[in-house]
Amino acid sequence: MKKKEESLGDEQTEEVKSGEAAAPDENNGDSDTSGKSEQNEVQTAEITLKGVVLKGTDSQKIGPHTLFIGSRIVNFLDGKAEVQEDLAEELENGGYIE
Repeated sequence: MKKKEESLGDEQTEEVKSGEAAAPDENNGDSDTSGKSEQNEVQTAEITLKGVVLKGTDSQKIGPHTLFIGSRIVNFLDGKAEVQEDLAEELENGGYIE
């Protein structure tokens, strides 16, 4: 029985050796992947923000306020917030800002 175990042990050793030989090939594959990532560059879009002020007296504007406009949420602090231009227009049309 010892002979069978030894032969199995040799086979396992050979498998490990073949796996070690495969490891450098995997690293070569990683360098190919990095070449692909250069092709998939992230495109950035510039977002312009506009400062807006809530309507109301100064005493009414103190502290945090939140408006829910459709699926958007706008947080104001002391009556001030910075939002995208299209949202600022929507707030102005709704009569929420000065």
